[in-house]
Amino acid sequence: MDINRPALINQLVEKHRYTKKAAAQLIDDFTMIILDNLREGNSVTIRNFGCFDLLKRNTRTGKHPVTGAPTYIPAHWVPRFYPAPNMKMMVKLWEDDQKRRL
Repeated sequence: MDINRPALINQLVEKHRYTKKAAAQLIDDFTMIILDNLREGNSVTIRNFGCFDLLKRNTRTGKHPVTGAPTYIPAHWVPRFYPAPNMKMMVKLWEDDQKRRL
């Protein structure tokens, strides 16, 4: 099951008694703070969740998808997320549950 923004808002309303407007604002503010910090070159670490940071990709050559000709790919920065140990453990527990059901 995929959880999108409206579903996340509904979970905040049901589990934590936020109003829909307050829950939507919370999600918007949270994401904007992370994006603003990444734009400034800062990393954002949230205990028991993970770390958002930036990774520099070096210059490299690749192949043009249509012609197959070599093409130059310039150096650039990409966002990266490292999950915290607690998140990794939750995924492992989910994986174990899935294997037992097979």
